[in-house]
Amino acid sequence: MDPALLARANFDSSSFDAEKEREKAEERERIFERYTQGRSRTDDIEPWEEPSFSHYQRKDEYGFIHEKPIPMEPMDKKALEKKQIKEKKWLRMKEQWEKSRREPEELRTRIWKGCPDSLRGHIWPLMLRIREIKRENEKINGPNIYEKMKEKARRKSPDIRQIDLDVHRTYRNHEMFQLKYGVMQQKLFYVLAAYSMFNKEVGYCQGMANVVALMLMYLHEEEDAFWALSSLLRGERYLMNDFFTPRLPKLFRCLDHHMVLRKKFIPSVHKHMKKLQYEPTLYATKWFLQCYLDKLPFSLALRVWDIFLYEGEEIETAMAIALLRTFKKTLIKSNDEQLNEFLSRLAESQLEEEKIIDNLSEVLSELRRQRMSHLPKPAIIEELNPSESLSTLPSNKKIVVRNTNHFIPVYETTV
Repeated sequence: MDPALLARANFDSSSFDAEKEREKAEERERIFERYTQGRSRTDDIEPWEEPSFSHYQRKDEYGFIHEKPIPMEPMDKKALEKKQIKEKKWLRMKEQWEKSRREPEELRTRIWKGCPDSLRGHIWPLMLRIREIKRENEKINGPNIYEKMKEKARRKSPDIRQIDLDVHRTYRNHEMFQLKYGVMQQKLFYVLAAYSMFNKEVGYCQGMANVVALMLMYLHEEEDAFWALSSLLRGERYLMNDFFTPRLPKLFRCLDHHMVLRKKFIPSVHKHMKKLQYEPTLYATKWFLQCYLDKLPFSLALRVWDIFLYEGEEIETAMAIALLRTFKKTLIKSNDEQLNEFLSRLAESQLEEEKIIDNLSEVLSELRRQRMSHLPKPAIIEELNPSESLSTLPSNKKIVVRNTNHFIPVYETTV
């Protein structure tokens, strides 16, 4: 090829690439600016976005807005007294948290009974070790890591468009996230944007928005939600990171392990589903990816999260078996369409929460006795993934690893 033509082709290609990068940078800046400005009077406002008196009549105790008014039944005196006694016990535990951790049986019993909703914002950060994780990271990287990552995302994150799209469809039926560019949407956007730069192995993946939104409902502060996400993805207890890395390796490990457990512990359900070719991917994918958010009634999902934050990743696979065992009679009488309808609509169903939690406790005990509660360990190459995942990290960023089996949420990074 003529050297002059080759040079011109290379010039045209580099010019095109530079133009695309410029367009991406401008789009990223436009999106960030909309969240910086917040909600404006000039924004197009859908009728359902604007709170009205009827809005408060249709709001449940968790802040979700329903189509029809919700009957408000006053709590009877006995139930109110019981609730107040429970809250006082939890407050004492919160004030003496280190002592409570040294008496695990009492703490575990109370967690399985459910954390009072009014205190989840105090208890969840303690179980997630948010302060410790922030302090460990600041020892390596200095202060203001969250603000630095947020600013870095504004300059460089390739995930801003997808984050923006997902923010606007995350919990729009909840009072906190109903307003477009409202305060909580701003916080959700900033946390996801900052984390996309903090954990470059994951960046941003769909499914993370709902988890962060849940953290914001109870922790409220952006930075607390940021470190909560770091704990969930990289913490030794939860190890959610590989649910969101390319090819979702942990999801497929969960699905494979679920098949083994289903066959061993509920063979009649397993046999029926195999006959219908009804695979776990059809019902359990979002169970595992978001730890049952949106797939169970919210009150039950919160109970599961209380237990998950205390017990760790074992709960994800145990809960799947507990659900199938709870509804065994219905499942083995259903065809494939009925199975799909039933399992996809659990979030809208009236479920016996205590029965399901009791079944979860029994399943977890069975799995632990038979040493099947944890996922089989992957090969080291998959867990650390040095040939692929770590090579995608910039050279100035290093994951600090304490042992060969687990990541911890500590990074060395530069802005």
